[in-house]
Amino acid sequence: MLETLICPSVQGARTVAVRPDIAVVFCDDVLPDGSYRELLAALPRMTRKVPVVVVMSGADRDRTYREAMEEGAFDVIPSPCSKQDVQWVVIRAMDLAQMPRTSARV
Repeated sequence: MLETLICPSVQGARTVAVRPDIAVVFCDDVLPDGSYRELLAALPRMTRKVPVVVVMSGADRDRTYREAMEEGAFDVIPSPCSKQDVQWVVIRAMDLAQMPRTSARV
């Protein structure tokens, strides 16, 4: 069973992402204090790589997908998210990283 942590901002996500028990971070494409870009930019300075999945709500999903992947996102899924999309990306992220089973939702 996964535990889910919710962070309403980029700053909150930066704080949570350094925890050793975080396996994957889901990040909305736009947040009150920035966007997924600020979170992805902060990750290389962290001690370990945490997979970040960008949840897109915008109309230009092709462009956003391409940009997010080029900037270092683990994956991009549309909003609203289907249960299967979330399950699949969590399984892939955890299999690749073999990390503890906690996720963060931003």
